[in-house]
Amino acid sequence: MSNVATLVVFRTVEALPTLAKSWWTDDCPRALQSPISQFVTNRVAPETLRRELSRIQKASTLGSMSVSGSCVSREVVATYMQDECTLSVMIRVPPTFPLRNVEVDCQKTLGIAEKRWRRWSLQIMRMLNSQDGSILDALLLWKQNVDKEFEGVEPCPVCYSVLCVKTHAMPNLECKTCQNRFHASCLFKWFQSSGKSQCVLCQQPWSGTKI
Repeated sequence: MSNVATLVVFRTVEALPTLAKSWWTDDCPRALQSPISQFVTNRVAPETLRRELSRIQKASTLGSMSVSGSCVSREVVATYMQDECTLSVMIRVPPTFPLRNVEVDCQKTLGIAEKRWRRWSLQIMRMLNSQDGSILDALLLWKQNVDKEFEGVEPCPVCYSVLCVKTHAMPNLECKTCQNRFHASCLFKWFQSSGKSQCVLCQQPWSGTKI
């Protein structure tokens, strides 16, 4: 391709990735599919990922989330810290991105329900594969979801943490009398050590429910 054609293809794929993928999949002449794919692999995808990682490094809105990535492995990993426990998600960028879709792997999910993690993963894939979103945008959306998950959750009165160190679950047993919530493992350990089946705080006979 000429320099002008090269620049046009690069800018088009970079600015309109979803449209470029749709054209390449449905309308691109067969004779051009391989050359376009090779061009994206060699020129577009590496530069696009490099710019994405640079944008992430300069971001000032990551808060409790840290992000690492590599242009060699084409993997971006976001880690969220909570009570010395970590949640993480990995985005794998294919060599021909955006002609091929990214993959999302939720590696450490802690006590968060699988259904919720699956929904978060789909949101990331939808943003990157069909909505022209950036990796930074997708990770900030993931962080927002995790923030909301822990928002307003009071620490367990036994271990003083939101996440149980042993099971990584959030407080899931609620006292019907005082409405305080405890980690199941912390509460049972308290029962054993005290020799009583009473609420840790209100000292009433335990009558709780799982939430």
